[in-house]
Amino acid sequence: MLVAAALALTAWSQPIESLILEREFAVEVGSALLRLRVTYPQVMTAGCNYAVNVSLEVVDMGDQDYVELRYISVELSGTSIASSQVFRERGRVEGVLAEKTFQLVVVDPSLREVKGGDEERFDLKVVVTLFSESGDGGESSVEYAATLPVYVYSPPVYLAVDLDAPEEVREDESFRVTVRVCNVGNYSVVESGVRIYGPVEVEGADLKLLGGIEPGESREASFIVKAEERGDVILSAEVWALNAAGFNHTESESIVVSVKGVPRLELYANASSGRVKLYGWLSPTRPLTTISIQEERGGEWVTVASVSVDHSGYFEYTVERPGIGLHRYRALWPGDQDYSTVESRVVSVSVDRVASSIILSPSSTIVEEGAQVTLRGSIEPAVSGTIYIFRDCGEGWAPAGYVTPSSGEFEVAVDVEGSVGAVCRFKAVWQGRGEVLGSESNVVEVKVKARRILGEPLVLWGLGAVALLVVVWLVVRLARSRRV
Repeated sequence: MLVAAALALTAWSQPIESLILEREFAVEVGSALLRLRVTYPQVMTAGCNYAVNVSLEVVDMGDQDYVELRYISVELSGTSIASSQVFRERGRVEGVLAEKTFQLVVVDPSLREVKGGDEERFDLKVVVTLFSESGDGGESSVEYAATLPVYVYSPPVYLAVDLDAPEEVREDESFRVTVRVCNVGNYSVVESGVRIYGPVEVEGADLKLLGGIEPGESREASFIVKAEERGDVILSAEVWALNAAGFNHTESESIVVSVKGVPRLELYANASSGRVKLYGWLSPTRPLTTISIQEERGGEWVTVASVSVDHSGYFEYTVERPGIGLHRYRALWPGDQDYSTVESRVVSVSVDRVASSIILSPSSTIVEEGAQVTLRGSIEPAVSGTIYIFRDCGEGWAPAGYVTPSSGEFEVAVDVEGSVGAVCRFKAVWQGRGEVLGSESNVVEVKVKARRILGEPLVLWGLGAVALLVVVWLVVRLARSRRV
């Protein structure tokens, strides 16, 4: 099982370039002399597969009839990284006795302590067992061990960790947090996982395995969470990754999520006198904040008004002249730094009669006693029935005339019957008909002044001339009496 896992790792990890060394050792067995040659890499990358070549050459047989190779082993001391083989190779003359390449898979639990990017020194131990026999029947055996320094490189792990979550959530809302992990290094990650933590309640496990990640690849895991407190909440993800040496590399990333309270927005409606009154409450109260009133028109919601909330959370709005039929309204509050956006339920109200409105204005606000004033006005919606004019010059309201509007506009001249100094008030009244409700206009005031006398400037000129003649006559008479 260990061998299978080790072979799998070699397909993932790419070794760093290493210097290949060759060392020779003299080995004696009986009177024979042999040369042991070992070719090996100076640096081995954890998780990779390396070849170590071992050869034995008989240099001098001495008085031995033959030399026999029985066993060769190659191992990294202090680990389970090893390879060996049993032989029955006999040599009776000088020359190569045996040559063998041993494969070492550099995977062992002891390597997990080597930090990614670091190297650690190990001894590569090559053991050779030889047997020989001389012509007189003398036997000799030897187990020779050669020790070579090598270094095991723990490949570094470079990860890019990204958290994805909503910027703003409600305190009663479950939301998804996705953690993406990308291997941005040059070496494979053998195994990895992620754990999420923070002031949240996690649905299910807070730890998920991501598996191996090859260079340039990504893995992701999603968690469904619910915040346990209101305000700015810090969510963190801790990612762990094992390199080919088994070293546990960890990284963490955090994100801030704004958790807002859940307000309540109530809306009610009633129709009366051709008008629709909309009212409701926002709780908890947010004094002076603005509520948007929307009406559904053609399948879309259109804002018709914005109203302020008082200190108790109450608000109201009156739709003055809604059309006949069914109307649907809702209220919206955009939220603030503490509470989230909220939408009221939709309220429906039926309107069966339309309110009317009359605007009245006089041609002048001051007229002479006994004169007339022209009243001009408009009515909405445009009607064709009679509009009655009423007058109050101090004795109460009394009919003063009537007029039939044209395209919603009308004009009528009425008598001003008050005495000098009096103030006469006028208003227009529509009694209503069919689907249009009756209404009264605004009240306008007209002040009565004294009437001017006809020919008054000529009379005054004549009187002045007579007075002048009298004065001249008296002066002449006085002068004559003095001469006598």
